[in-house]
Formats: sequence, C-alpha cells, structure tokens
Amino acid sequence: MKKINEYLGPYHWCLNGFWKNIYERPVKYFERKLNKNDVVLDIGCGDGKLTSLIAPKVKKVIAIDHQQFPLDMAKVIFDNFKIKNVKFEKKDALKLTYKKGSFNKIFCFDVIEHVPKTDANNLMKNMAKMLKKDGWLCLTTPNRREITGRIFGHKIIDKHYYEYTPKELRRMASPYFKNFKFIGIYLSIPPLPKIEHFSNILPCRYFFNAMIGLGYNHPKLAKTILLVAQKK
Repeated sequence: MKKINEYLGPYHWCLNGFWKNIYERPVKYFERKLNKNDVVLDIGCGDGKLTSLIAPKVKKVIAIDHQQFPLDMAKVIFDNFKIKNVKFEKKDALKLTYKKGSFNKIFCFDVIEHVPKTDANNLMKNMAKMLKKDGWLCLTTPNRREITGRIFGHKIIDKHYYEYTPKELRRMASPYFKNFKFIGIYLSIPPLPKIEHFSNILPCRYFFNAMIGLGYNHPKLAKTILLVAQKK
C-alpha cells in the first residue's frame, strides 16, 4: 500500500517559533549556494512553503508533488504573493523524465523516507542524472539513529517506508555524488523525548533554538539529516 503524507491544509505556512526555525533551517544552510541563474527542481514540494524560500534566489523552480491538493493550495498562495518563477507539476518522484542535465540544483526535503527502500537507489541515480555537471543535491530525511531513539528505541512512523543514517545515505549516494557534507538539524534531549511541546514558551525557546545550532555538527545524533552533495 502506498504511504501518503496527507495534507488537510497548508500547515507548513502556519508554523512559528521553534517549529518554523527547525523546518526552514535546511534552506537557510544551503541558500548561499543558490544564484539567480539557477534552474531548480523541488521534489515533494507539498504546500510550497520551502519552495517560497528558494524561489526569490533563483531563476526558475519546477516544484513537484504526487498529490494535487497541496499543489492547488500552493498555487493559490503563490499567486497571492505574486511569486511568478515557480511551475507546479503533479508527478511521481520515482517516474521523473526530465532531460539529462536539466537542473543546477535539486531539493528533496523529507521525501526519500516515503519511497520504498528498494526504489531509493533509483531515485538517487535519477536525481544525479537530472543535474547539470557539478550540480548540487540538497536532501533531508529523519535520522534512524538519532539520540533519543538510541535510548528509548526508534519507532518508524506509519507513513515512512525506511529511515536512514548518514552512513547509509553516503553509501547510496557515493556512486553518483561527491563532496559530501552532512549537517544535523536539531539535537533532541534524551531524558525528555516530548519536551518539544514547551519549545515556544519563554525562556525555553532560547534553549531549544540553541539545540538546533548544536545539532549542526552532530548529524549522526540529530533528529534530521541534511545531505549536501555535488554531482560527480
């Protein structure tokens, strides 16, 4: 059965404080590599919130998702904000047929865990194929070996097929990519796995934002892995 991240509304646009910070952090880390001549593919764009952070910095974005509803929501929001350089398309990430070397950058935020493990390598290979020479991939995914899971036991959520470690991602991507950089997004607090409920309450907010920064250099322990790699 296909596992779907079902959208009931444009919820990523409603995040605030700690949750907004943690969600948008991968783009913040990567944005210095973007330039006004880039043609970008955003795989699994959902309601388009992260796409909206990328679009002002590049020439064009093709934003795809396999569900029509979030794309329709994104189109309405983008029209309202007069963001004109984004084209939304309903496509399956495993069946992309864009020409070889079509894109300067590819973003793949929290997608690969929604792909059956047997198909993940083909997705990685196809992303490399669609990138121009020396183009860059920016990919995020939950970390199966994050610190809280190591202590309390890791439980994969129902809508995910498989969650990776940095080592597993490197092994999968190595035939197609080089110049790897792994970054951690948020280091959770082991004794209190649900303490994030207090993350937007002062003065707790400052502590939790500090834990986002602390995760940067500890991708093996962080909740989310950011992989940045260049096409071979």
